Amino acid sequence: PGRALVTGCDSNRTPLDFNALERQVRQGEEEALHKTAQLLGHPVLNERAYALLLEQGETSVPVLMELIEDPDPDRREAAIAALGNLGAKQAAGRIAQVLADTTLERRYVAAWALGKINDPAFTQNLIAALDDANFEVHRQAVRALVRIHRPAVPALIEALPEASPQMARGIIHALGDIGDHRALQPLLEFSTAANRAEIMLALGKLRDPLATDTLIAGLTDEDWQVRMNAAMALGPLAAEEAQEALRQTLEDEVTVVREWSARSLEMITGQRLLYRNAKGEMVPPDNVYH
Repeated sequence: PGRALVTGCDSNRTPLDFNALERQVRQGEEEALHKTAQLLGHPVLNERAYALLLEQGETSVPVLMELIEDPDPDRREAAIAALGNLGAKQAAGRIAQVLADTTLERRYVAAWALGKINDPAFTQNLIAALDDANFEVHRQAVRALVRIHRPAVPALIEALPEASPQMARGIIHALGDIGDHRALQPLLEFSTAANRAEIMLALGKLRDPLATDTLIAGLTDEDWQVRMNAAMALGPLAAEEAQEALRQTLEDEVTVVREWSARSLEMITGQRLLYRNAKGEMVPPDNVYH
């Protein structure tokens, strides 16, 4: 039961003893390393092959790089993911090319891998991927930019004015999660744009008192998500000057806006408040900060 014998790995379809292959790889046999890489994406042995390749560290990188353009999508995806986990900066340029190839359905793994490699030199590639029609590519590009963190901020700020609405959403999301105060002024300048709900959320993450007036103005926006995000942001700022406006939104037509208004007022005043829930009952807001 401890032996892994699998047919169908070699061109002559001879059975493969994976335990023996592991020993050969650990003894430094290059051919065994190549055989292991060919098992990436295998329905049975993928996980063992993947773990074995990661175990070899830098030694596996050249072999994995040979598979970046492999015609087998499962093998290619696993190889790119492994290169990401190995932090293989020498592979980042070719992985960025995969990210830009919209004919590849699962190119999102390239964005994920670039985030793991964490090389600021590929910030622009990730920003471009924010416009990808595949939502998972967009999502992984945002996460990768957040992982690159502060070195990505100047390029993100520069791209914001000319960005499409979709790209702008990703940029705003990334700037908020990074939390660099260089983003404050650019975000304030776009606080009345189409993505103003995302702007309010990002300003809340920055927690800068200079955003207070913009957030208070957001409480009267026609879009309930803008009002909710503005109310959410004002509590952690402890913005005393927001009390009157938040008491107005305690009567908002949308339940979640009333709830966040009460929660933020509690944070500002230190006093327990009630709000009217969807059933018309006066209840305290749940504590989401513990």
